[in-house]
Amino acid sequence: MTSLGHSEQAPARRSTAHRWLLVIPFIWQVALIPVVNDVRAAPLHIPFPMLWQMLGIVATTVVIAVVFRLDRAAGVDDEERRFAAATESTGGEQA
Repeated sequence: MTSLGHSEQAPARRSTAHRWLLVIPFIWQVALIPVVNDVRAAPLHIPFPMLWQMLGIVATTVVIAVVFRLDRAAGVDDEERRFAAATESTGGEQA
């Protein structure tokens, strides 16, 4: 295991509270299905539950994109890069 030197301090913990947004697609696809399943409307001649699922795909894509952007703004990419460099095996060593 590699320890950090005095010049290389561990980065401050960044806020990742925005990742709770990833609960939205789960609630959309799982928790609300019993409610949506009883809707008899058929917009554009598509059964509402099917339309709900298709809109859920779009909503999930948007939520993941937002979380990705917020992760990048929080500097998670830099943290991942440092972690990969610190754990990279050297030469012919086997992990």
